[in-house]
Amino acid sequence: MSGFEIPVTITGHLGQDPKFYSKDGSASAVRVSVAFTPREFDRRRGDWVQRPTVWHDVVAFGQLADNVHASLRKGDPVIVVGKLRDNSYTRESRQEGGEDILVRRTDLRADYVGLDLNRATVAVTKNRRPEPQADEQADQPAQEAQTTG
Repeated sequence: MSGFEIPVTITGHLGQDPKFYSKDGSASAVRVSVAFTPREFDRRRGDWVQRPTVWHDVVAFGQLADNVHASLRKGDPVIVVGKLRDNSYTRESRQEGGEDILVRRTDLRADYVGLDLNRATVAVTKNRRPEPQADEQADQPAQEAQTTG
């Protein structure tokens, strides 16, 4: 099924700890649910009214997935920037001769995930860059000699 992609930014709280997925130790992914409960001021009542909670399924890949899994826990306030994508599928009918059923779903493919600093503080630990390979280190002095001579 052809899908759509819409850039969005959401805020909310994690509904559970991030669920981490990895195939053979290679490409990693993490899935989280982000809850947002809108509040509006009702002028007639002169009070704030809470609306029903809206849940968003969020998925992240690679280094972002690793960082989300290592850093965030249930209840943490987050800001997510990414693309809302069509994740719909067709399920075969459970009745013989019945029509297949279109299940409409979306998920948010995260490009960025951060702690919402309006609601929490954080201590930053930067990712370490991988060390150069042995053959890359051997090339560095030769390259430096060429540029200085």
